[in-house]
Amino acid sequence: MKINYTVLLTFALMPFVATASPAQEAQANPTVAETQTESVPVEKTETPVNVPEKAIPAEAAPEKPAATMPAQKPAVVPAPQPPPEDPAVAAKKAAQKEIQRLQVEKAKIEIQMSLAQSKLRQRLAPEADARARIEVAAALRNAKLAMEFADAEEAKRTIDATLARDSARDNLAMLERNATLKEAELDSRIERLTQELAVNKYNLELTRARLREGDRSIAAAGTPKYLKNPLEAGTLYISDRRIEFNGPVTESLAEFVVDRLNFFNNKSTEYPIFIVIDNSPGGSAFAGYQILKAIDSSKAPVCVVLKTFCASMAAIITTLAPESYCYESSIILHHQASSSAAGNVRELTEQIADMKYWTGRLFAPVCKKLGLTEEEFVKEMYAHYSTGDWSIFGTEAVQRKWINHVVDKMVETGIVRNAPGQSGATGFVFEHKDLQQKTDERGNVYFELPPLKQGDEWLMFDPENRYRAR
Repeated sequence: MKINYTVLLTFALMPFVATASPAQEAQANPTVAETQTESVPVEKTETPVNVPEKAIPAEAAPEKPAATMPAQKPAVVPAPQPPPEDPAVAAKKAAQKEIQRLQVEKAKIEIQMSLAQSKLRQRLAPEADARARIEVAAALRNAKLAMEFADAEEAKRTIDATLARDSARDNLAMLERNATLKEAELDSRIERLTQELAVNKYNLELTRARLREGDRSIAAAGTPKYLKNPLEAGTLYISDRRIEFNGPVTESLAEFVVDRLNFFNNKSTEYPIFIVIDNSPGGSAFAGYQILKAIDSSKAPVCVVLKTFCASMAAIITTLAPESYCYESSIILHHQASSSAAGNVRELTEQIADMKYWTGRLFAPVCKKLGLTEEEFVKEMYAHYSTGDWSIFGTEAVQRKWINHVVDKMVETGIVRNAPGQSGATGFVFEHKDLQQKTDERGNVYFELPPLKQGDEWLMFDPENRYRAR
């Protein structure tokens, strides 16, 4: 729709134009009144055009007419003058007129601004429409994306809830299975303990009955003899504070010996504890080191008693004991560490390094007690035997400080085990639970040793190959 701005301007200015009265306009514009006064017309005479005298011949020049006087204008009657106004009133009227003029200018400016804004809106209308369409399209697209994101979030929550439910079910099922297994294990343990309790109860009743009947299968020497110095006139008195030490030195033997040492220390630290070795070829360096540290930590005196034979790790324990006893015919053997090492060059190098480390740790205190260096001790080993297995009897062992005392007799004052083939209760008898007797393809009987731990090695004398590693 096209707007007629001229008409709009006219109507806008009409209020301001009509506000002035005719008298005020005449007073404001005196020239208008003067122009409206009638004047007497004056006849005009034509004045000839001045022509140069040379262009008109003398004989042809007309005679000049006589000069005539112009007609006299009628006298103008002056209009009556209004009385002079008060200066204050005149100033007020002038101010009102100025205000009216400013209002007219303001109206013009406002109309011009309205026209300019209308033109601007008309010019920007297509761009505004395009922008509105773009905004609507963007809003629709955002709404669609929001709906899709909400659907994806809902699907994710559903999947998470499903996974959590399945995981909870699996955990519950696993807990139920574990509870069932635990219950079955507890039932089995209770049944086993019940059976063991019944067997122990039966054995206790049997032992009591045999003791009451004076069964000869159990040897009791009356009250054990406890002596702070157990050696008297060449006789060693061994009390029931004894620990049996036989067979290879293994982890189970070390556990047994350490356990008994702690037991007797907790009972009394006044009287000695006896570690009695009938026959031991030596064994694990780790297990032997554990026994040595337990002996060093014992508050009660510890005496190692060698009856028949000890070698390698068992010989080290005997030599390093605070007090050691043996018969004249008892044999003790020292040699270097040996190992059934296998592997590539790097593995063998590492195993040799471990052997040297343990040899230094175990032989250093032995050499210190003997007053020799390790090189001198090894040299004497090979000087006496080409194999390096240096064995001596009890008398020489005392001379070389391998053992402290040689005795003539050893008296067991506590309860001792029965003779082979007889039944009955025994004292503290240790049985190797980790040695399995087997037969090889040639029919030779041997004992299978337990596997060694990382860094451990065998310090064992076994020329008959009776003990074999897995």
